[in-house]
Amino acid sequence: MKKNFYKIFLEEWVRIFSTPRLLVILFGVPLFIFAYYTSLMEQGVPTKLPVAILDQDKTPISRQLGLMLESSATIDLAYYVNSELEGESLVRKNDAYALIIIPKNFQKNIFKGNYTTVSCYYNGQYLLSGAIILKDFQTVAQTFMAGVVLETLEQKGLSQDQALSSILPINTDLHVLYNPYTSYNYYLNIAFMPMALQIMVMIMAVYTFGLELKYRKKNQVLENANNNVYAVIFGKILPYTIIFCALGFLMNALLYYKIGTPLKGSFVGVNIIFFAFVIVLQSVGLFIASITTSFRTALTIGGDYAALAFSFAGYTFPALGMSTFIQYLCYIFPFTSYMRFIVDYAIRGIAFNDAQKWYLVGFAIFAILGVIGIPLYQKKLKKGGYDA
Repeated sequence: MKKNFYKIFLEEWVRIFSTPRLLVILFGVPLFIFAYYTSLMEQGVPTKLPVAILDQDKTPISRQLGLMLESSATIDLAYYVNSELEGESLVRKNDAYALIIIPKNFQKNIFKGNYTTVSCYYNGQYLLSGAIILKDFQTVAQTFMAGVVLETLEQKGLSQDQALSSILPINTDLHVLYNPYTSYNYYLNIAFMPMALQIMVMIMAVYTFGLELKYRKKNQVLENANNNVYAVIFGKILPYTIIFCALGFLMNALLYYKIGTPLKGSFVGVNIIFFAFVIVLQSVGLFIASITTSFRTALTIGGDYAALAFSFAGYTFPALGMSTFIQYLCYIFPFTSYMRFIVDYAIRGIAFNDAQKWYLVGFAIFAILGVIGIPLYQKKLKKGGYDA
């Protein structure tokens, strides 16, 4: 078996390095993706987003509020407009992410202690930019009003501590969960990079196994392996396992050492988990290539299955917000178990527990699909390949 295995194994390496298209797919695309995502969110969170402001009061107090908004991390008052229509046009054209309106008599109402409203219209199509602009706007508005009230109370004879306790009778202690560093470079890249890589692992597994069946080479492959299907399967897939594990090691090094994503688990442990993830994906790829009737169908199912995984991982939309049926359906994608395992182990630093045990059980079930695929693949090879 060893001789047959090494023969197929070496032939696959030769095929990889003699096919420019494979070299681009296996090395060029992943490296481009890593470089792209690493540089895309280098600052961690968007800053100084262009915002339009309509100051209908044009008084020292309204200008002071404008300066405070300008000094926030997110807001850049790039446009001073003269009408709501002009500001709305900027937002619709995506030149500005929001329009802030300071009403007439703003200063007069504040001095009289009357109720006044500063409006912020933001583009809800962009969830991230809208959310962080709104957060900074609310913070600045509350700070501004607290300053006004504080000054008024001090003029009435209250000490600064008494005035502060009147403004803020309850202290709040806020903690951000799931993205505690408020860095989208950490939060998104830890999912985006393995997501892109897992699509490639899946498609390449289906492509490698399915290619032999596409051209209907009858028993040629099996004959070359002395009718040993294990030599065929492992000889053909192992080069890709090595390549993708090396790329996974590079990806994890970028995530935890270049980008600086906090790592509370072991770097070796993270790479072992990714290695298991690659094996599982290739097992599923073998199963898909073995049960389909054409090469095109196999690639379509494999690609769609891998691409849908991110939506069902519950990473950007919590799984608990989905229906009970969908919550269980999430587990038919290995990416769900991988991401939850990585977040628990690497980010939260949670020791191995019952929940993580079930993620491994999920991995084992997918690996069994690969075992089931072995006799099915052998049967298809003996038959001569796909029907179409």
